[in-house]
Amino acid sequence: MADEFDEQLPRGVTVSRRHGTPPWQVDAGELPSLHVVVEGSFQLVQGEERILELAPGDLVLVGAEPARAASPEPRLRCLPPPPGARASQAELLSATYAGAVAELPALAPVVHLPAAEVRRSAGLSTIVQLLRAALADPGAGQEALARSLLPPLLAYTLHSHRRAHAGGRSVDRRIARALQLMQAKPTERWTVAALASAAGLSRAAFARRFLAEQGVPPLRHLTAVRMQRAARRLVESDDSLAAIAVEVGYDSEFAFSRAFKRHAGEAPGAFRRRLRGEGGTFGPPIVCAAA
Repeated sequence: MADEFDEQLPRGVTVSRRHGTPPWQVDAGELPSLHVVVEGSFQLVQGEERILELAPGDLVLVGAEPARAASPEPRLRCLPPPPGARASQAELLSATYAGAVAELPALAPVVHLPAAEVRRSAGLSTIVQLLRAALADPGAGQEALARSLLPPLLAYTLHSHRRAHAGGRSVDRRIARALQLMQAKPTERWTVAALASAAGLSRAAFARRFLAEQGVPPLRHLTAVRMQRAARRLVESDDSLAAIAVEVGYDSEFAFSRAFKRHAGEAPGAFRRRLRGEGGTFGPPIVCAAA
């Protein structure tokens, strides 16, 4: 199923983090690009025409720009503060993808997810936080780790966009049941077969429906739920790493630390110190669809 998931998405090519004081210029170019606004004010432009204002927490996916129609003006700009205002910090996470995003022509040339919609998706919020953590540390291997997060980042973005355009259409009740179980019992040793049985579907049918509705395979979503819960506990509690490991379904502090570092790009203790030092929080509680 992981192979099937990966084949459905274009490969992430580049990933970067800009931070500091604008103005900046960010070219989307001839490849599809995805941008997450962490701090600052941005605008999306086409030539001299302003298309979209972006605020902190927003995410925008921009389709490929054909070479023959490319404008000499950058399509994404970071606005400087207004005259007389104190310069403010800004941060932007950007990624490009090789090949067309299949759903973009049918949806829109630009997909914009406001901050509230990004927070609504536990998986998307988690991937954004993990990507930010990986890019914040320029150590060896971090760029490769960040690039590995680009396919699930794109998958969750497209799923959230579909959900928003469906007017909040309810998730299939059987899939919703599996989502609730993962949230309520993250320590359970879930398998795709066990989740399918709880949902009242065959393993194959469940895996197909879950991927179609959530944008990622079941166990990848479960990992996102566990990592979000772990990150929140690290920032908001003084619990030991061993206690948090048990809370999110790991047998030992070592196994948890290894898994967390693989996904977040840094050890749990370092993540806790950094987020607390920045005065940050990990995001809102996970909300699952009603059964």
